[in-house]
Amino acid sequence: MTAGAVCASSGAQATYNYNYFDVMADAGTYGPISLGEDITLDACGSTFHRADGNSQSYSLCDLSNLTQFTLTWKAWTGNQWTYLGTYSGNSAEDGLSVDVSTGAGTFFSEVGTYYIGLYAYVNSDTYVALPSGSWGATGNDSDLAYDGSTNYSFDWSSSFAITEAASVPEPAAAFLLLPGIILMARRERRRKRQATVAV
Repeated sequence: MTAGAVCASSGAQATYNYNYFDVMADAGTYGPISLGEDITLDACGSTFHRADGNSQSYSLCDLSNLTQFTLTWKAWTGNQWTYLGTYSGNSAEDGLSVDVSTGAGTFFSEVGTYYIGLYAYVNSDTYVALPSGSWGATGNDSDLAYDGSTNYSFDWSSSFAITEAASVPEPAAAFLLLPGIILMARRERRRKRQATVAV
């Protein structure tokens, strides 16, 4: 369904052709992740798409202006959940890729199974510039949307594991191995020298 809109700008009138658009959250895919590593939250799978079922769809990462959007990240494990951050207005773009720490003192403090959640929202009755040069208009979807989808969407990632961090040998333990390594190197050098003499 195509509609026309008249918008005033700097005292002049301009006519824009637009289609109605909705947002769909995609919380991304993660893991397994070693305890102590960062998780990079990725909202680029989320789309701003035609509400009438047409295939026209854009990744949020391809939109040049996200000031009308809000991105809220959550995490869940067992019966516990937490907010990881909310980004809106001028900071909405910062919510597309967010580094979150794991390990002691964080929500991801233990080995286990976790989920990441993303709530994506775009303001009602606004115009969003599209990469094609046209505009996507958001309806007032609080009661009804054209295809049942709306200006807001929530998605949980599939489950992922946070595993034990790989053990790193302590410097003192590595130092204890040094004499053995030197001995093996000397034996190998002697063997090569004897093989050369025998030829």
